[in-house]
Amino acid sequence: MKTYHLLIIVGTNLRDAYVQADYFDTTTYNSTSSGYYEFKDEKGKIVACYPIARTIISKIEQENK
Repeated sequence: MKTYHLLIIVGTNLRDAYVQADYFDTTTYNSTSSGYYEFKDEKGKIVACYPIARTIISKIEQENK
């Protein structure tokens, strides 16, 4: 499992968010940034979604087993 550290653009501010997921996919329309990040667990279940145009993945931490 990984912890994704996100910065979410809200108006002119940045908000911190953290998501624990195994991986993420991107969904876009015509290769633009108007899509979203889908964070998923090991079974493929969606645990969170954030818009690509307003989200910065600032850090990814791998959990040590």
